[in-house]
Amino acid sequence: MEKVTKPHKPQEKAHIYTEGINYFETNENSILGKGDRDTLKFLKATRIDGIWLNLAAGDGRYNTDLLKKADVVIASDIDKSALSKLFYCTPNRYKPKLKMKAFNIVKRFPFKDGMFDGIFCTGVLHLFPKTVFKRIAKEMDRVLRSGGTIILDFAVDIRRTAPDGRAVGSESRYKLKEAETLLKDVFSDYKIKMIKSNVDNSNEGNPPYRFQCNYILLDAVKPTGLFISARRTSARTRSPRTALLC
Repeated sequence: MEKVTKPHKPQEKAHIYTEGINYFETNENSILGKGDRDTLKFLKATRIDGIWLNLAAGDGRYNTDLLKKADVVIASDIDKSALSKLFYCTPNRYKPKLKMKAFNIVKRFPFKDGMFDGIFCTGVLHLFPKTVFKRIAKEMDRVLRSGGTIILDFAVDIRRTAPDGRAVGSESRYKLKEAETLLKDVFSDYKIKMIKSNVDNSNEGNPPYRFQCNYILLDAVKPTGLFISARRTSARTRSPRTALLC
């Protein structure tokens, strides 16, 4: 994969919330820092196998954690610079299981119905208004097989401050109760589990800032037989390589 350094500029009116940076001017760690404690704990304890989609993966904060367990991980993002850094920073022993796909998540996903055993998405869905979030969730449902799993986080009450105390950005769209209600409504057909957690840390970002928030970690399992035709073969019974064909 070629090294892509041209950043994708953010366009908030079009619901494109990129960082607008050259990821190769950052160090090998994710610009979002280390993974959140409870999310890492959950990933370690959760069964992850088959073909997984890391949706809006950015520069790969949790991608290696997925690769350690899954048969194949497709890392996706609208920013090719972020995906390029993700690829180059992935340990070589996991690269044979890694695929990349750049696309805009507010549009139809470029994948077949029922293609994935699981979908993982963190650090982005809270940015979208409800109508757009529901559209994204519908696409997640479409490409997830019956019995598949969605793992996502949904940040609320966000506070991001610079070292001098100034507020950075304006991400706080949802409050905790509002987010709970939204997730229960959108995934009403799924078997869901919610873990409430929080983040309070310093981050060596671009520029450095302190990030604080509450968040919901959602584990949602799609009922068997829901949406996907019974004539389709489960993704678990197909070759991971052939299942990647769109």
